[in-house]
Parts: sequence; structure tokens; C-alpha cells
Amino acid sequence: MRDVIVFLIFATLLPACFLRPWFGLMTFSWLAYNRTQDLTWGFARALPISQFVALAMIGGWMVWEFRPLLGRDARLRAMIVMLGLIGISMLTSSMPVDAVKDRYFELVKVMLIALLTAALLVNRERLRSFGIVVSLALGFYGIKSGLFFLTGGGTLNGPGGMLLDNNDFALANTMNLPFLWYVSYDVSGVRYGRALKLLMRVAFFLTILTIISTGSRGGFLAMSATLFIMAMKTRFKVPALAGIVMLGLIALLLAPPEFIARLRSIGNATEDASAQARFISWQVAINMIKAHPVFGIGFQNMFYEFPRYLGGVYIPQGTTVVENHVAHNSYLQIWAESGTLAYLVFMFILITTIRRLRAVTRSVKDTAEAWASNYSKAIEVTLYGYMVGATFLNRAHFDLVYQLVAVAVALPLVVASERERASARRRRFGPSPAHKVWVRHEDPFVKLPGS
Repeated sequence: MRDVIVFLIFATLLPACFLRPWFGLMTFSWLAYNRTQDLTWGFARALPISQFVALAMIGGWMVWEFRPLLGRDARLRAMIVMLGLIGISMLTSSMPVDAVKDRYFELVKVMLIALLTAALLVNRERLRSFGIVVSLALGFYGIKSGLFFLTGGGTLNGPGGMLLDNNDFALANTMNLPFLWYVSYDVSGVRYGRALKLLMRVAFFLTILTIISTGSRGGFLAMSATLFIMAMKTRFKVPALAGIVMLGLIALLLAPPEFIARLRSIGNATEDASAQARFISWQVAINMIKAHPVFGIGFQNMFYEFPRYLGGVYIPQGTTVVENHVAHNSYLQIWAESGTLAYLVFMFILITTIRRLRAVTRSVKDTAEAWASNYSKAIEVTLYGYMVGATFLNRAHFDLVYQLVAVAVALPLVVASERERASARRRRFGPSPAHKVWVRHEDPFVKLPGS
């Protein structure tokens, strides 16, 4: 029955995805972050619903709302450059292209969705809808898993896909915390806005429990950094920090003993097998970088090449077998697999995006467009949380990161558009005073009022 419902819902939405490309993009984003199909058990689970939605959306974009995907923004062009560099690393590696081409095409689709987001995000209504879709798509699991944790549930994994691993699931929920909080300030203008705001605030607190329940230490550190930065961005820093500490203590009191033991191991890395495996992976990744600094060892090739680069790596005493691992560090993963140039481009995208968001926050402060700071702060803090989590987790090419970069690129244009719309509304309410009248003319002998 659940399969039938999911199939009918999205089959019914396909015409709307074609006629309204932005609606199609939001439908695709919901499927990407909510993983609705993974909640089914039958035929709907294997259907290519996301692909059908994407085809309808792209067709609608080309027919009804075509805008160039690449403007003058350096971050969008950097995405294309990084795609090219990763492709070169794939072609020059020892890994057969056929073995990794599917993963590469997945990355191409991620970049395409990001570029479409930047092209179609043209007003405040669309910006708000994006914030709500992301918040609720991931917030669903924050509520569901948080309540499960309160009733005594154990370690949780995600529904599937990129959210299946508990570390990735924890990181995704951490990245959703700023959206649940900041976007809730801008939902009063929508239908049932007060109820939606309350739902998002409840989801915020339950998501914190969900992150703890995964047992992911990298996710816990990323969440701690995210909450700290959010507290420091408020006017009431001391009460906010005190509230976070109190909330953390309550969560730890509710946590089972195995969760506490796992979190305590963060400070005892020398005796923790998982932490030792990470240290070994980092050393192996550095060896790979030294051996192939320009284009790396090849996209998605670290796990298979792992044994060849163990030379000179410190192995803890008593370890007889060293298993193959991934980098467990997103920065080293990109650097080792795709080379120094790809790593520098990746860091350029992240750092310049954060700088742009901070500039937007400053420019709209104490203006009629101050609502935009909710979105700039949400994306900025989300990227900070990702960057902390990426130090310990293997999530280099996360869909949401590139889509957030695209939103950050479009945000100043949305602010300018809303400013112009507000100015046009003011002009409709009767004539302006004579000294504000502006007339286009070419007669040098005509003196305009007020000139």
C-alpha cells in the first residue's frame, strides 16, 4: 500500500514538474534529502522516480523558463573546473573507467542540479520554499529518529543512499540544524506559518537527539561546533550558550551507556581502534598525495590502492592486519584521489561562498531586506558544520553542499530583485514629490524639477 501511495503521488506531480520547473526542482530536492522511496519495501523502491522528475524539470526549464546555467560567478565556474579535474584523475588512474563512471555521472548530476538551482532561484518566495523543503525533508528524520531515541531506540542509520551510513546521516542532520532554526523566522507569511514555525523548532531539538543517537563521533563534534557558532551569532550569547549546555546535559542523561562510552572515546583516541584506523588512513592519504600530487590516484580509487601506500605508516603495536579504508577525511579524500588542483578548487568554493554570505549579512543589516540574513546565516553555519564534520568523515561530494553554494550565489540577486519589487510597489501609490521625479530626456535646455 505504501508503494502505491508513493508512486501515485510522484506520478501525479510529474506534469507540474514540467509546467513549473522550480516546483520540479523542489520535488527532486525532496526526493534527494528525504529519500522517500527508501521508506517503501516493494516495487516503488526500485523505480527511477528521481530520474523522471529530473527529466520533467529539465524539459520545463528549457521550454518555459530557460536561463543560462553559467553566469559570471566564479563559484559556479569552479564547479565545472572541478568536474573536469576529477574526470582527468579518473582517466589517468589505474582504475578502469567503467568501474567508476556511474559514480562520476552521479557527481555530474549533482553539479547540474546546483547550476539549475542558481539559474531558477529568482525571488524570495522560491528562496523560502527551498529553505522549507530542505528543513522538512531532513527534519522528518530528526523528529522520527529523535522520538525513537526517547523511547529507548539504539544506534540509528539513515534510510538509504547517501544517508545510509550513520556518520553521513549524522552529518546531514547536523547541516539541517541551522535551516530548522533560521528559516523558521521567515515562514510567518505562508499558510499555517505559526504551526510550521513550531514544527521546525520542535524538529530542531529532536534532531539534536537524533545526531547523538547515531553514535557518530564526527557528527557529534560537527553538531557541537554548529550549535556553538549559532549561539555566538545571537545577541544573547551567554543565555544561548547556557541553553546549549543544559540541552546537551539532558540529552546525555537520556542516552544509553553505550552512547556515553562511545563519546568518551573521543578523548582517548590512542586506545580506540576506530580512531587508530583514521590515523592510518590519513597517513596513507598523505603518501598518495606525495606520490601523485597533480591529478591524484584516481576518483574513487583510494580504497583499492590502500595497501600500496602503507610504507612508512605508523601501525599500532599488536595490529596484525590493516584493512583497506577510505580517507575518513573529505579534504584528504579529494586531495589524494583527484590531486592538488581539485583540492584547491574545492577549498576556493567553500571559502569564497562563506565570504559572500557574510557580506550579504552585513549589507542587509538594519534594512528592509534584513530577512535575507536568516538565509545567509543558515547557509554559512551549515557550511561551518560541514567543514568540521568533513575533517572526520568521508563525505567530500555531498549533494547539499553544492546546492547551498548555488543558493549563496543567487542570494544577492534575490535581494536586489525584492528591493526592486518593493520600489515598484511604492511607485504605484500615487505621484512622488516633484524633487523625486526622474524623466528621461535629451533636451539640454529642459531643467528637471529639483535639478
